[in-house]
Amino acid sequence: MYQIKYSSIIGVFFISVSVIILILSQIRIYMNALLRSIKFRNKGLFVLVFLITLVSCNNSPKSEEKKTKEALPVSPSSAVINNTKSNPITDSRVSMDSIQALLKGKWLRSDGTYSIDIFSVSSDGRMDAGYFNPNPIKVGNSGWELRDGVILLEVVLRDANYPGSKYNLLYDPNSDCLAGNYFQAVQGINYDVVFTRKK
Repeated sequence: MYQIKYSSIIGVFFISVSVIILILSQIRIYMNALLRSIKFRNKGLFVLVFLITLVSCNNSPKSEEKKTKEALPVSPSSAVINNTKSNPITDSRVSMDSIQALLKGKWLRSDGTYSIDIFSVSSDGRMDAGYFNPNPIKVGNSGWELRDGVILLEVVLRDANYPGSKYNLLYDPNSDCLAGNYFQAVQGINYDVVFTRKK
């Protein structure tokens, strides 16, 4: 039994080596033909550039699932939450009209041209929002909730260069701003961000 497994492993090894030798010989034949047809003066440089190009193009394509990194469940920073909890929105003061008045509008990020437009919020936690940089970026979904007197928002982006990037924000009534975390999915990096209301 072990002899059969051992011989099959050796067979696979020799087949793999043979395929590699065949590929290398084909590359050599191709390179020689190419060099003869171009009459390149500095063949060493050409070979180096060709090999670098070949290696860099040899990245196997990744599926969209592997390419999209999942956001870590990062909440707004504790400093922001503590500051907001010192002046929470009590449930007795909350109505859909007051939530709508607090959130609806254009919010500009403090470090660039990024903006979130909140068009409307509904009582079931859905939110109609747009994201701009400064051109429109597709929003996959967005929502809000009231938890322990704090209004929390989530805006998930679904566009080229933004697959799965998302904002986890809270409304700070003390400074009338949205503050929290931005997960940049392509790079897998989290940023602390603040959005102020455009007057």
